[in-house]
Amino acid sequence: MADAVKDELAAIETTVVSYLAAFNRGDVDAVLATYADDGVLMGPGNPAAVGKSTLAQAYPGIFEAASFDMDYEIKEAVQIGAEWGFVRTATEGTVTNKASGIAAHATFHELFLLRKSAEGAWQIARYSTSKIS
Repeated sequence: MADAVKDELAAIETTVVSYLAAFNRGDVDAVLATYADDGVLMGPGNPAAVGKSTLAQAYPGIFEAASFDMDYEIKEAVQIGAEWGFVRTATEGTVTNKASGIAAHATFHELFLLRKSAEGAWQIARYSTSKIS
């Protein structure tokens, strides 16, 4: 694999790892920093959150309701064009309901579609997650 391709894949993965680490910390600002301005979150049981202003309203609610202690594994990372790539992940760990204090084991599958910005940064354009346990 050419060095340029390796570098692009590393940058794509870094964006997703940054998102997952920020999500685990409940860090809204760091989560939003990984998204493109027109980014979309498609989470289980909720309508799509479209655009950074909507995402900025959605994520605080997520983090107010629950805390997360999750481990992730990148299953696949692919650059599908000069400006597009995707990452498929599996996440497993504990989700704690903040209102009840009840912690439950949870497993998710995620698909991130990333787009390279005009400035050259890989950003999340679309993110879909589904709970499988």
